[in-house]
Amino acid sequence: MSDEKKQLDSPPVESVDPNDHEREQQQDQDLPEVRGQVPRKVWLVQGLYFLERAAFYGLSQPLQNYLQLSKDDPHRPGALGLGQSRAVMIVYIWFIYSYLTPLAGGLIADCWLGRRKTIQVGFFIYVLGLAIVTATAFTERLHGVGGLPGFIVGMFLVGAGTGTVKPNITVFLIDQFPDTGEEPKTVTLKDGKLAKVSRELTIRFIWNVNYWMINVGGLCGIITTNIERYAHVAGFGFAFMVCLILVMASTLIFNITYKKFEIIPPSGNAVADTIAALRRRRLQKKASRDTTPAAAQETKAVSAGSSDASSQSAAEDGTITTQAAKDLSVLRDAKTALRACLVFLPFPALMLSINLMDSTLIAQAGTMQTNGLPNDIMYNLNPISVMVFLPLFQSWIYPSLSKRKVNFSPEHRIGVGMFCATLAIAYTTGIQHLVYSTGPCFSHPLACLAGKNVPNDVSVGYQTPTYVFLAWGEILAIVSGTELAYSRAPASMKSIVQALFHFFSAMGSVFGVAVSFACHDPNMVIVYGAITAFLLLCTVGFEASYFVRRKKTGSGTV
Repeated sequence: MSDEKKQLDSPPVESVDPNDHEREQQQDQDLPEVRGQVPRKVWLVQGLYFLERAAFYGLSQPLQNYLQLSKDDPHRPGALGLGQSRAVMIVYIWFIYSYLTPLAGGLIADCWLGRRKTIQVGFFIYVLGLAIVTATAFTERLHGVGGLPGFIVGMFLVGAGTGTVKPNITVFLIDQFPDTGEEPKTVTLKDGKLAKVSRELTIRFIWNVNYWMINVGGLCGIITTNIERYAHVAGFGFAFMVCLILVMASTLIFNITYKKFEIIPPSGNAVADTIAALRRRRLQKKASRDTTPAAAQETKAVSAGSSDASSQSAAEDGTITTQAAKDLSVLRDAKTALRACLVFLPFPALMLSINLMDSTLIAQAGTMQTNGLPNDIMYNLNPISVMVFLPLFQSWIYPSLSKRKVNFSPEHRIGVGMFCATLAIAYTTGIQHLVYSTGPCFSHPLACLAGKNVPNDVSVGYQTPTYVFLAWGEILAIVSGTELAYSRAPASMKSIVQALFHFFSAMGSVFGVAVSFACHDPNMVIVYGAITAFLLLCTVGFEASYFVRRKKTGSGTV
């Protein structure tokens, strides 16, 4: 009787459906994803990068006129008077150098100094280089001395500085948004619906804001090109001084807030570890094939050796498996890094087209009617276009495609971006043909007696679609490339892979140097046409390889 009473008094036991947990997981998966909050430290790094990029673009935009035109040019501001071909070649060589130096900057950060200290050193070199360029621009204009030697030395240091800062500050940006490893949070939206916070969407938002702010900084060229034109005495010196002040401000803020940032210590010399692991793997394979016991023992002893004390101790204790596991991890990271670099293959062609904005497109604008505006101010249509269209892509186009279950993967975005760049240069080819078909000087603008150094009668406004198409290409391709360089790189090689991304971009400047010898009138229609064909070939090749890979693996990754 008492047992029956206990059963009646005890609370009822709820039956547990084993499918409840699976249903909850399925509901979580079906929830829409939203971005999370961005830490303040991320915005601080964004601001530093904005100042650095403003200085870089403010410096690069006047370079074509500074190098190409002479001080006595009656229509455009100039300084060194080297001519179009040599000026284009020098600009491209400097871009190559600026894109190659990140390899050293990324290696130093990942292997020795860490990203924070490397950025600090890079800013110091940057300031020194800009100070030399600025000072010698004044002496060249006022006294006719020091211009070219000072330019070479100063730009060498500027390239080293920006190459040290650029690959590390982009990774340092995401370092300030560390992955805690927690399960994604569920939040209630303003309309009362539930959503899941996505770290991936938050990082994509950070990259897009980063690129948007870079292009806001690019508008510094409006300031420097107008100073260059209207400051008749030493205009270039004052223009370069603006860039110097911006980098000095960025350096000062970074040093003041130095200790507030998240720090990820260097992981050791990943490149040297990879080479050592490959060497040990080769020796082990050789030992397994060698039938001579003495030779096998000798090779085994060499292969068990290590570059550091811990692995030597492991070898002495006979724990070769520890070293083998370490080598396997190192080689796996290296393989992951190389796979991440596959998506960078079309970027030389893309960057060739984008770099035209700093060289031949400025020269083309100089042969057109600008109605009193500086010819190099047209470049600023590109960052303005990015500022207008990037929020539309982020807030409308990408979400609309996602709702319709369209897999617009980063690789596919790169391919579409390449196609936009192809359209841009194809259109530019047509505009160049229009310039050559219009008087007074036709295919020899500014060089005929009838024209008396007057540009051909074509409005520079026709260049506008070129900059808009190139802006679309940058939004789709460059932002996606930067995102992939970070997300698919192993933790020990993030700065190195980011530097390799810039290395592939440098190859675009190598191609630019190759075509610079032909960059003069009346060859420009052929030059632009050849670049268009090259871009189209690379675009089709990348999309075809992406399609084949997706069919083979069943995924959207390359």
